[in-house]
Amino acid sequence: MKKNKSIFLLSLVLASSVFVSCEDSIDKVNSPIPYEAIGGYDSSDDVAATHLVSKFSFDGNISDSKNGITGGVGTNVTYGAGIKGEAYQGSSTSFIAYNNVANSVIGLKNISVSMWIKTNPHTGGAQSLFMLPKKTDFWGNIFTLIEGTGPATTMLMKNHIQKDVTPSIPWAGQFIEHGGANALKNMFGSWKHIVWTYNGTSSTYSIYIDGQKLDLPASISKRYASDPLTGGVGYGELANSEVSKFIIGGFQQHLGMPWGTPDGWMLNYTGLMDEFRIYDSALVDNEVAALYKLEKDKR
Repeated sequence: MKKNKSIFLLSLVLASSVFVSCEDSIDKVNSPIPYEAIGGYDSSDDVAATHLVSKFSFDGNISDSKNGITGGVGTNVTYGAGIKGEAYQGSSTSFIAYNNVANSVIGLKNISVSMWIKTNPHTGGAQSLFMLPKKTDFWGNIFTLIEGTGPATTMLMKNHIQKDVTPSIPWAGQFIEHGGANALKNMFGSWKHIVWTYNGTSSTYSIYIDGQKLDLPASISKRYASDPLTGGVGYGELANSEVSKFIIGGFQQHLGMPWGTPDGWMLNYTGLMDEFRIYDSALVDNEVAALYKLEKDKR
């Protein structure tokens, strides 16, 4: 009888061991599978992390998670479905005014601006996506505009950079225009990832759409401090001046004094915007490609 009882107990122990072993195997099989790195990065915030000075995700709020731009007040701000969480939904009366800009943004010498937008053609003027204002000038320091073209398949985008130095240079404020043969194609009706960069060391401008660098003529990509036909040298590092406040979805004139009131052609951005970022460096090809893929993958 004792022998049979011992055999029974041994069988019970073995069965328990097998059950625990199977349970461990099930846990291992069902444990979360880590994401595969993209371009060597696990998250979009890992890309050029030490150079990211401002980031707006618009997940139900207007905050900059890097605190480079703070004190925001929204006017008629709403949110829609974004590429990653929620997104800022613009309208003809919407914008966000920020009162405080940190030195990390004011002192930008090189720059990359990254954002997702989803918009449609418009008429009647230019819509401003964002602007770093300048108190003593009609134009701001750094900004991006979309010109009204009516029903079209191409987008006329203008980016603006500034270099205010002493002694002053002839071409201090520069519009970089994507029009004519260099207008941006297939930009309306769906989410598009835009990154534009300026490298002060090489005086070079670049733009990327959905992670791909566009082939630009030298007349757009190479920037000069004065006319190169008369001996102009490279534009060099950026230098903003008289910076006051920051605006998303409008012109500095929408902020009121000291800029007055907006002209009729100065329009608020009416589309969606998501994952707006500013870097103090010119991102390179593999960084932009990784950023695009990671954000698209909601990482």
